[in-house]
Amino acid sequence: MKRRYIVISSFFVAFFLLSVFCYGSYRYSEKLAEEKKESVKIKQTGAKQEQKVNSDTKYILEIYNEDTEALAREEHNMPSEYNGMTRKTLEDYLKQCVQAMAADDKEAGLSDMNLVSFSSEEIVIRKSYREPVQEKGFFLRILEGEVAIYDRAGKTLYEKTGISVENIPEEEVKKLKKGYIVEDEKDLYSILENFSS
Repeated sequence: MKRRYIVISSFFVAFFLLSVFCYGSYRYSEKLAEEKKESVKIKQTGAKQEQKVNSDTKYILEIYNEDTEALAREEHNMPSEYNGMTRKTLEDYLKQCVQAMAADDKEAGLSDMNLVSFSSEEIVIRKSYREPVQEKGFFLRILEGEVAIYDRAGKTLYEKTGISVENIPEEEVKKLKKGYIVEDEKDLYSILENFSS
């Protein structure tokens, strides 16, 4: 019976030791898996951290002509106002710039600005230009005692007509002193013909 007791006891001791070993292995593998998850989480968190523009970021400006479809790329110094911006803040800033575009930019034909690519190493911004549309029409007013024809904006003199204000009715002279717009050539020739007759 002693022998049987020893065999059964040995069996239970072996079973207990094997169970402890298996449980220890299981806990050890769980700990390794948990550490691996933490490591992956840290890497993902680091990867998700938003990239920002800094003074070392390369700044490429593309000039795109919408009429000819020509594209020119120029490398510039990073504008100080872009420093520290994320992709979203830079896109928002460019939209505001387009909305509050200066008159000089509009006259030059600037139609849009957008972000082409963004990383902490390089940003590419495209400015799109379109040839400004010349408004049709003419501007009539008095210059040195005679009727003069200007561009629609009244800035560029096309020609003096040689029609003296002395030969024009007083009501028309009042209009010409202020100046007024004539929409097309047909109306212009009709008005000038009336003035000269």
